[in-house]
Amino acid sequence: MATLVPPLLMALLSAWVPWSGAGDCKGHRQVLRGPPGYVTDGPGNYSVNGNCEWLIKAPSSSYSIVLNFTFMETECTYDYLFVYDGDSYSSPLLASLTGTTLPQPIEAKSGKMLLHLFSDANYNLLGFNATYSFSVCPGGCGGHGRCDHAAARCLCHPGWGGPDCTTPLCSQACALHGACDAVGERCLCNSGFVGRSCQLGLRDDSGAGQWWEMSGGDAHMAPRTAAAGVYLPSTGALYLFGGFDLNRALGDLVKYNFTTNQWAERSHTDGPVARHSHTAVEWQGNMVIFGGELANGSLASDVWMYHPLEDEWQLLSQWDSPGAPKLANHAAAVVDNYLYIFGGRTEEDMFSSVLNRFSLRGYTWETVRASGGKPPATAGHSMVFHAPSRMLLVYGGHRPTTARFSVRVNSTDVFHVDRRFWTSFRSRFPTSGPRERAFHSATIIGNYMVVYGGNVHIHYQEEKCYDEEIFFYHLGCHQWVSAGESLSHRGETVRGRYSHVAAVMEGRVLLVAGGYSGVARGDLVAYKVPLFVSSDPGDRDAVCAEAPDESWCLKNPECSWCEGRCREYQPINPCGSTGCLGLARFLSDCQSCLVFSGAPDSLPRSPGDFGWCVQNESCLPVSERIACRVDQISGAHGWWGERTRFLTSLHSCRTENYVPGLHLLTFQYPRNDSQPDKVSILRSTSITLSPSTETNITLQFRGFIHPLWGAPPPAPPPQETVSMWVRVQRLHFIARMAGGPNSLQLTEVVGQWAAQQEKESRLLTRPSGGDSSRT
Repeated sequence: MATLVPPLLMALLSAWVPWSGAGDCKGHRQVLRGPPGYVTDGPGNYSVNGNCEWLIKAPSSSYSIVLNFTFMETECTYDYLFVYDGDSYSSPLLASLTGTTLPQPIEAKSGKMLLHLFSDANYNLLGFNATYSFSVCPGGCGGHGRCDHAAARCLCHPGWGGPDCTTPLCSQACALHGACDAVGERCLCNSGFVGRSCQLGLRDDSGAGQWWEMSGGDAHMAPRTAAAGVYLPSTGALYLFGGFDLNRALGDLVKYNFTTNQWAERSHTDGPVARHSHTAVEWQGNMVIFGGELANGSLASDVWMYHPLEDEWQLLSQWDSPGAPKLANHAAAVVDNYLYIFGGRTEEDMFSSVLNRFSLRGYTWETVRASGGKPPATAGHSMVFHAPSRMLLVYGGHRPTTARFSVRVNSTDVFHVDRRFWTSFRSRFPTSGPRERAFHSATIIGNYMVVYGGNVHIHYQEEKCYDEEIFFYHLGCHQWVSAGESLSHRGETVRGRYSHVAAVMEGRVLLVAGGYSGVARGDLVAYKVPLFVSSDPGDRDAVCAEAPDESWCLKNPECSWCEGRCREYQPINPCGSTGCLGLARFLSDCQSCLVFSGAPDSLPRSPGDFGWCVQNESCLPVSERIACRVDQISGAHGWWGERTRFLTSLHSCRTENYVPGLHLLTFQYPRNDSQPDKVSILRSTSITLSPSTETNITLQFRGFIHPLWGAPPPAPPPQETVSMWVRVQRLHFIARMAGGPNSLQLTEVVGQWAAQQEKESRLLTRPSGGDSSRT
């Protein structure tokens, strides 16, 4: 189970002793007093299963300590450098740093700073290097001022303000679309413009594909991760509730005013208690929050609605309401007048696969029973509702692999809310898109699902933990879209993060607030999406016309290259289009194919009607029915012949979908013979299995092996001997065979051995000495 922040790991080490810093720091504790100073884990890699501590002590508690990193490299998610504002683990936690992202300066205000490097039993890396300094002024004045030691305050350089001189003051750029406030600290933006310098226009195309800084931090907005929030058009403001500051759950409601560029804290006597890892959605101009983890560690199931115009909270459902689930790290979306809740972490610390919904008018809970498909058990995922296709799209998150482990995924599961059917999008063809991730965000902008950030990590390959990339998923063609340099993130530099709040403003701006990147974040940034994402239907032809060549044109699935220029795709266009891959390729079974057939014509690049080709198990657009055919095996058609079945009604999936081949049953440990973990039809003559470590998997074939030829075989008659070979590497392997054609008892051992580093191939044979199967 992935956690929001790593647990505070307690180490029993020896008493504080001097340490020279040479070699491995394992088991050492060091006190550092002299300013300025240098702190490191030593040359070379740190040890596995190691604990090192450094206590930096300023001359008195009136001094602050500023830690600046010059290098950082630890195993992401497993090895951490914890930084505390004090001299013990009970002191406030300032940061829990992991991976290779270079941290920003960290300040301890107590006059003491404790550093604790923890590593697990897996691989180790180079560690960290940092310098520290003491100052009686906040943050050492951030490099933009000098410290008045007598007054213990910063004297800021021109253009800079704030207690630590890190806040840019109102600049001349503000005058283009706004004016400075009375004290010259903030820009007051004109209507239609936002941003620290009022340079981001909401009603034009300028600045598309760029990041913009809204707020670098504010005294009214405590840094936080795992908060929840929405942008409410009714007031034109962003609202955040709750979150986690690495030490405690927060229970405040904060509002960002885009005109005055200020956060404001809203005070209420009645409202939800402090929590984190909850969700928030917008409904009819209001903010609805659900669930989360409370300060005492229990999980919430209450539903609250905040009315911004009245500035008051309303309790919609109490924690003990019938059917109310207790969840954290779940996902939420509004469909019509219902709040849909899926997945998440339960009180038993399990991954949920249950879909619930709450009536926002009747205030009642119900479990949504699916008519087909299998929902995934997941947490830390995203979920959005695409109204034209009536789909809930669940992307990414953590999925369990065994009782003890989970993995991040980059797969998409979809629920049709009207037909109540689940399916997993599994393409047969290579696709480009985001790597595996969790605790990211997903929003709907135009005809795209926009995914930002997340916790990412590839073992032994890349120690990046916090992603800063944005990805665009076209909801008509169902493919990840990259437009080359048009997606490059110009403008402000934005650091990666996860467990943040994301919201859409004016249909073209993605707002990102807070989150976690080793520290709890308190900033607010905005990304204006490229024109191909936000353009209105009437502007698509103009957007396509900007493509300089055919290859660039076809990167946008809503464009086609025709008669030497790029234009908006039209079904009657004689040139056609190869840029739209379509939904059908993802639908891997008959029911999914026909349930998701027939999207409305109003959906751009609508996939249209589908049919199911029985013999090759493929979903095809009805217009491509000719592609349904029976392929040859070893130069001949099988006993099932050449005739195909192309099904176009859901009922026929039950009556006519008889697929030739052997049944392959997959069982994971512990094995349940009545409930295999996976059932598939196998027509090829080989399968490949690459199990992960510490995995016990059983594969069972059921069926009869027929002669390949349905008619008299060609001369000369082939030798009708069927042999089974196995090639294994770094596996313990055992194969058993049933004693007879109708027996389920696998009594005959036909192969057993353990292969080490080199691959070994062996023929499976019966104890009598014959081949494992004959026909």
